Amino acid sequence: MKRIGSRIVLAGVILAAGAGAAHAQIACASLKGLQLPDVTIASAVASTSAATRGGPAIAMCTVNGVIGREIKFSVQMPDGWNGKFAMGGQGNIAGTVSNMAAQQYNALGLGYASAGTDTGHDQGAPGTPPTWAMDPFLGPERQVNFMHAAIHRVTVTSKAIIVARFGRAPEKSYFAGCSNGGREGLMEVQRYPDDFDAALVSAPAYNISQLLLPRVVTGRMIFPDPKNFNKRNLDNQNRMALSKAVLDACDAQDGLKDGILSDPESCRFDPGVLACKGGKKDGCLSKAGVDAVRSWWGGVKDAKGVSLTPGFPRGGEGDALWQQNLTGADENPGKGSYAPNSGLLRAIDYLAYYLSQPDWDYSKATIPQLLADLKRLQSTNSDSPDLSAFRKHGGKLLMSHGWTDATISARGTIAYTESVYSHDATAKNDVRLFLVPGMGHCGGGPGPQRVDWLTALDKWVATGKAPEELETGFPEQANGQGGGARKLCAYPKKAVYAGAGEGRSPEQFVCK
Repeated sequence: MKRIGSRIVLAGVILAAGAGAAHAQIACASLKGLQLPDVTIASAVASTSAATRGGPAIAMCTVNGVIGREIKFSVQMPDGWNGKFAMGGQGNIAGTVSNMAAQQYNALGLGYASAGTDTGHDQGAPGTPPTWAMDPFLGPERQVNFMHAAIHRVTVTSKAIIVARFGRAPEKSYFAGCSNGGREGLMEVQRYPDDFDAALVSAPAYNISQLLLPRVVTGRMIFPDPKNFNKRNLDNQNRMALSKAVLDACDAQDGLKDGILSDPESCRFDPGVLACKGGKKDGCLSKAGVDAVRSWWGGVKDAKGVSLTPGFPRGGEGDALWQQNLTGADENPGKGSYAPNSGLLRAIDYLAYYLSQPDWDYSKATIPQLLADLKRLQSTNSDSPDLSAFRKHGGKLLMSHGWTDATISARGTIAYTESVYSHDATAKNDVRLFLVPGMGHCGGGPGPQRVDWLTALDKWVATGKAPEELETGFPEQANGQGGGARKLCAYPKKAVYAGAGEGRSPEQFVCK
């Protein structure tokens, strides 16, 4: 796809764009016979979705198909289309057709036509190793599809299907994704800058070394023996003791004792306070446990002490993400009493199967060896600070990250944002980052996390005025507790408690 003035060239045909173009909505079933280059339409079905977020049920047309050999996709088009398109990213390592724009950002409820993909491979059951990447014939193609090609191809195909149904191209096209989906969003604006008018990127896994090095280095401190996961140097009892100690030391620093660290970087708690002494073993951290926590917070360093990864902010130690990424589960039926953390297993998957080393041993790899292996995976990275081509046609990038994310560090997203600003100071006009206190990975945690991100992005595109402040709501609880909202401030500003109230109203915070 490319632009010619206000028109779009798609699949060799010049299409009109904008509300003034012809609008001829055709029957959904007729799209089953649509012919597009290298695309097979498997089904086109009219349906009515269940109500979402308290809104009405949505009448829509869903088109499913395959691009090339294996890139499966699904396009959903509401009958009450708002004239815009939202492409959804995929979390984890994809492998099933999914759509974050619809699932997390309510794209369909807002009237957007939306699409998702499996990025060209079948991952199988949760926890299944990515053997698809090792296939001697299809493996290289699948890896390229996963890294960048599938999102681009599905985006172009989805727009063609939208044109076929409505008789006009989308007025605006947005991308929305978190985690791997955030990586996909950055890859799109860097590699295919004309695909979207704006992108919504959260907690992006944009750098393979930052993603995997901490998982291996800290992971093997916790589980030093890959053949005996019963030996664990940091368990969930330790984790909860650590969580309490961090909150006791730092929760009130922001003026509001509420279980949320509004500014985690001001917390300087050291886990050595919990170190076992005098032969005591229960209710305290072993030396290996203290070292593991320091490694996680402080980041991976080389032999000379040079920082290789940014480390993770303090806070959220009591959340499930710490169990998933560090301590592991307390039960692993049939395989011993403990289960290794999923973060370490994911690192093993990448390094073993993407590099065709199924017997790779995390306990033996040195940091220089890890860096050499990860260098071979750098094509996965979407860390270029040069967004000039995307910004040239007015592209906007709205990013967010939860401060208590123990899957991908918020510090990494801050570093990427700073690199964009350093590359071109005017990028501050088109790139915004919002850090969310108390929120985990793509959601979760005790903090407020309900932001209408897609509407905020659309408003920015429509008005040209970059968001400086947003509101984020606390999730409602089944017992009727919760509710309320707080203020988010565009980085580098922070929401500072004004000193009165329970911290459940935006007016109780100021951006400084």
